[in-house]
Amino acid sequence: MSQWIGAIILVAGFVFLFQLLGLVNKSRGVVRVANQSLNIIRSPQLSDEEKEVKLQKNSQKLFGSFFTLALGGAFAVLIPLGVLWFGDRFGWLSLAFTLDTTFSPAFLIFSSVLVFVVLGIKPRKQHPNSETQASSYSNLDRTLHQLAFNTYTAQIAIADVEDTMFSKQLANCQTERPVFITALPRAGTTLLLECCADLPEFASHCYRDMPFVLIPCLWNRFAQSFQQTVESTERAHGDGMKISPDSYEALEEVVWKTFWKRHYQKDRIIPWDNEENLEFNEFFDSHLRKIILLRRGNSAPSVRYVSKNNANIARTRILKRLFPDSVIIIPFRHPLHHASSLLQQHLNFLQIHEADSFASDYMKAIGHYDFGQNLRPIDFDGWFDRRESRDARSLAFWLEYWVASYKYLLQENADFLNFLDYEALCENPIGGLRSLAEVVESCDPDALVSSASGIRQPRPREIGTNALSASLLKDANLIYDRLREISLN
Repeated sequence: MSQWIGAIILVAGFVFLFQLLGLVNKSRGVVRVANQSLNIIRSPQLSDEEKEVKLQKNSQKLFGSFFTLALGGAFAVLIPLGVLWFGDRFGWLSLAFTLDTTFSPAFLIFSSVLVFVVLGIKPRKQHPNSETQASSYSNLDRTLHQLAFNTYTAQIAIADVEDTMFSKQLANCQTERPVFITALPRAGTTLLLECCADLPEFASHCYRDMPFVLIPCLWNRFAQSFQQTVESTERAHGDGMKISPDSYEALEEVVWKTFWKRHYQKDRIIPWDNEENLEFNEFFDSHLRKIILLRRGNSAPSVRYVSKNNANIARTRILKRLFPDSVIIIPFRHPLHHASSLLQQHLNFLQIHEADSFASDYMKAIGHYDFGQNLRPIDFDGWFDRRESRDARSLAFWLEYWVASYKYLLQENADFLNFLDYEALCENPIGGLRSLAEVVESCDPDALVSSASGIRQPRPREIGTNALSASLLKDANLIYDRLREISLN
């Protein structure tokens, strides 16, 4: 740990002094004068004598700039190095181990990100949603994200440093009574998340936590220098919902994906048993505190974490064990409408991923295996090998997936889950949100209910059932009837 702290002091000190001494602008000035010199040489309007005079002046500028950069650069290196030397003399750290850490691959990646951000190399204003507007990223944006996607293990180590740096603030944050909203995609989870997360009593992930999701406090501090206000745009689903960098999103899956790799197989995700991973438990609890701190700051002690994560339906018992006072909300829809929506989005994202491989990489890296080329269904009770429909481009496939998912949730976990009827919510938003406020024990139910004005009825759609077996339709209807019987609204 001490060598990581020392390495951070060395790099951060260098970057800070480099900026403080104005060497960033001086470097840009060198490039500017060099370009001017090239233009002078190429200019047909200037005589040789005029060129010589101008080039001599530029040479003097360049020499002075190079001297300043060399002297300032040495100063920016030696000052933090001197601090570490004193630390070594007093036995606080090992200078040799610190230098080894500084030049290790993991830390070189981390420090590169720090230099990118602090020295003002700014990404474009566009901010993609986690499902596809990644196509609007510049090459620098994509490089930064690929860097984050390939350093999750290193970020776990850096998160320990983050814990230490923000320990006082994090001590004021609690993970009591978190709310987990989860279901198959297209069930209204995003809508429910927005209704809750807009309230001051809740905190959630948002797009600004990308791409370094595992070290959100450090990333937020570094990224503040270039974060900009961006207008909302419609998300890639084509459902009319608008997003911006401050919109809430399902990003906690990155944590699960990093600690539970064996559950993520090539063609499916294996549901979690009541498994134990002490390192994950500690990290996840700390991670929730960091999100609360980032979103609510000084009011954090009274704030609760809320998330929307579709894959959480595969591990509800673990969530309940980790947070016994948590509230788990599972919205559901009419099976045919839901399966049809899932199919439509799968076809949509197949086209998106075919057109832009980075969009596919983006979704895969943050654990969104719901649609498109990245599709990895959750294999509830082994349904994936037993499925009748092998084609994910068919309605039958998605209806089988719906049946397997909600059958599992009803049989295994219905005693502590709270099912919510999405269609009933759209028909009666005020009543549905009042029931939700009661279940989550909101401290301001009226504020939650006030978001009812933003809830609209889904568009009606004709769905053909000729290709569906009678037995599959029967199973789906029986499960749907049972869900409606126990629905909280």
